[in-house]
Formats: sequence, structure tokens, C-alpha cells
Amino acid sequence: MKILALQGSPRKKGNTNRILDEMIKGAQDNGHEVIKYYLEKLDINPCSGCEICAKGKDCRYDDDGAEIINQLAEGASVILASPIYFGQMTAQAKTIVDRFYSIFNNPDKKFAGKAAMIFTHAYPDKDIYETYIKLTEAQPFLNNTELEYIETLEVAGVKFIGDADKAEDDLKKAYEIGQKF
Repeated sequence: MKILALQGSPRKKGNTNRILDEMIKGAQDNGHEVIKYYLEKLDINPCSGCEICAKGKDCRYDDDGAEIINQLAEGASVILASPIYFGQMTAQAKTIVDRFYSIFNNPDKKFAGKAAMIFTHAYPDKDIYETYIKLTEAQPFLNNTELEYIETLEVAGVKFIGDADKAEDDLKKAYEIGQKF
């Protein structure tokens, strides 16, 4: 199985990336091919709402986002990883998630495969973002894709680079989720 690991943090060596690498390791150890994308480094236009996809056509943007979207439409699975900044996923992560619409809205395309998410944040308790995370699981994954949703891993209390290395239980859980692909 091909898995796209979408790293939504602008910190290439930050806590989100550390947790994502552990999930990737679990998937790779289970025999899967994983392609990691650092969204911060890609040219991805936001969805313009032009509705060309509703006519069975590819997204109007021929950018790095199209590469990701085309692979998802061909059956790739996905891991979306993002820190929570100011109460939500990063702009980099949200931009590609909005482009998922070009598959959902296209009568000739559909998702297949599996999906999981990782959210990291500095707040020490997990309950503060529970509503946001449940909404993000529902939209787009549970309500608008045919992807088999595995799980969301929320890692709390990781503010400074290197904090994730101390989150041993979360690192173990990330690996275990990766094994579920």
C-alpha cells in the first residue's frame, strides 16, 4: 500500500515531525511504501471553489497539490500530521485538506485506502481540543471520503523542539497506529 504522509508543520525537525516519523516507521515495518511531503516546502494553491471538479475534470491547479490529490484518487492512503496553532491545524495542512474537495466533488473519482491524523499542541491537557479534533475527523474524513479511518493521535504538552522525544507513550502509540495500515 502507498501511504502519503502529509507533514503540516512549518518546523521540519519539530515535535509533529518526530511523531509522524514514528508512525511512518510502523507503516514501513508493516511493508508499506510511505512518501513524506513537507507541505511548507510545496507550492499548493488553495481551493478556489470553481467547481470544475464537479464536471469530472481535474483541479484547475497544476501544482504540487495536484500530485498529492492524484495519488489519493488512485488509491493512496494518507496520514495528516499538524500542530495545533491558534486552535486549529496549520494553514499548510488546511490548504491541502481543502483540495480533497476536488476528489469528493468529482463524479469520476473517489478515495480508497486508509487515513489517520496526528495533532500536536503545547497545551498540557488533551480535552481542550477534543471538539475540534472530532470535527476534523468528521470533515473531511468520515463524512466526505471513502477512506477507512484508523485513528487520531493527539500529543499534548509538546511546545519546544525535542519535547516529543519525552512522550514515550505517544511515540509507541504512533508506531502502533502506523502498523494498522
